[in-house]
Amino acid sequence: MHALQVTFAEEKELRSIIGSGPLTETSSPGEDDARLIHAMTVIGSQVGELSVNIADTSGMVSDVSGSMSRQADEFHALTRDISMIARSNQTVAEASRGAIESAKATKTGLDSTTHSVNCILGNAVSDIQSMAANATEISGVLNSVSGQIKEIHSFSESIQGIATQTQLLAVNAGIMAAHAGEAGRGFAVVADAVKQLADKTGTVSRDIVSRLEALRTIVDKLQKQNADNEMVATAAHQRSTEIDVELQKFTGFSQTVAGMISEIERISDPVEETTRACSTVLAKVSDLDKQVHSSADMLISASAKIDRLVSFSENVIGEVAQSGVETEDTPIIRHCIAGAKKVSALFEEAVNSGAVSLSDLFDENYTPIAGTDPLQHMTRFTRHTDRLLPPIQEAMLDVDPRVTFCAAIDRNGYLPTHNKIYSQPQSSDPVWNAGNCRNRRIFNDRTGLAAGRNTKPFLLQTYRRDMGGGNFTLMKDLSAPIVVNGRHWGGLRIGFKINP
Repeated sequence: MHALQVTFAEEKELRSIIGSGPLTETSSPGEDDARLIHAMTVIGSQVGELSVNIADTSGMVSDVSGSMSRQADEFHALTRDISMIARSNQTVAEASRGAIESAKATKTGLDSTTHSVNCILGNAVSDIQSMAANATEISGVLNSVSGQIKEIHSFSESIQGIATQTQLLAVNAGIMAAHAGEAGRGFAVVADAVKQLADKTGTVSRDIVSRLEALRTIVDKLQKQNADNEMVATAAHQRSTEIDVELQKFTGFSQTVAGMISEIERISDPVEETTRACSTVLAKVSDLDKQVHSSADMLISASAKIDRLVSFSENVIGEVAQSGVETEDTPIIRHCIAGAKKVSALFEEAVNSGAVSLSDLFDENYTPIAGTDPLQHMTRFTRHTDRLLPPIQEAMLDVDPRVTFCAAIDRNGYLPTHNKIYSQPQSSDPVWNAGNCRNRRIFNDRTGLAAGRNTKPFLLQTYRRDMGGGNFTLMKDLSAPIVVNGRHWGGLRIGFKINP
């Protein structure tokens, strides 16, 4: 990296900014160098302070940006939920309207059907009642006919008796006429005529009796059938009454449907109002959703610009540090570079001796450790770094009272072995774990990745160290590359406090 070049005019302007005495073209070279060094030192210090403030601001903006992004997502989800509620309410409203129309149609159909059935049943009941009355009347007629048949039958029996007596009389008359001889011949003719009349009367009487018996049998059968019909008519009349009771239930059901229509209409009105309210809220939330997303996008853009400003300030600090001007951070920078070279040498020695293979040392298969929170990982080289790194990393804590930690990370921000103070066994408290169990974790944030992937002699950054539970510590992060047999493995990170 080239040294910072400052022209005479630029230095004069810097002098006027930092309040030093005016620089003249007649100044001696020694005085110019001293003033330039002083200016560079002041500029480096002020840029460092600016970098710290920018880093702090960048962290805050990132937090707000992250919060705004989450809120934007929540607003988007809220908009989606309200939209779903609005659609559901619309569906319910449409269903309510449909139910009302169906219920009204059902009520109309029930009323029409009930009226028709009532009319039909009324006619049927009237017919059944007429049939029952006719059956009763016919029963009376048949009973009368049966009585008359009995009377005729008795008359026929009387006629039959008379015919029998007439026949006996004719026989007796014939016997007497025969005894009378010639004088009784005329009487014999009369007796014979009487006998013939008695025979015919007996025949007719028997025929009448036979026919009356047949007619009586038919009348008895008709009486039985009519009695059955009368029972059926009576039962039908009784059932028609029961049917009428059931039809009254239809009327009650119709009234229930009418009540249901009223209740659905009571529900439908608030649903319609809710649908309109949801539409209004949805429009407002949708507009707010757009505004929040727009604000989140602007914050993301602002965060990116601040990150570029942080990078610019860090580059300026690097230029000042490499210009040869001694700053308060120069001793730590020297120790960091030297420490990275020692780690590189230890790794190369381990590879050359066969203690670890080069492929194992560059392993990127980070295997999660079950049950850890925050999540920790293992690789094929983690056990080797546990053995090789502690002496170098622990010694670095004594270099300067400002140094807080020293740890090597690979190109992806994986930190296998940390200082002992930050390598505690995990507890059930994730917040405590975040601050005290920082080994075997992947720190792939902007600062961590930049430190692991930097190939310049050193990289000095400012950042907010996340200690868990929303606690952050503003620090400087210094790193130097670790190279093994020409391959960039990662970097040695030193975190140190910022002087007030």
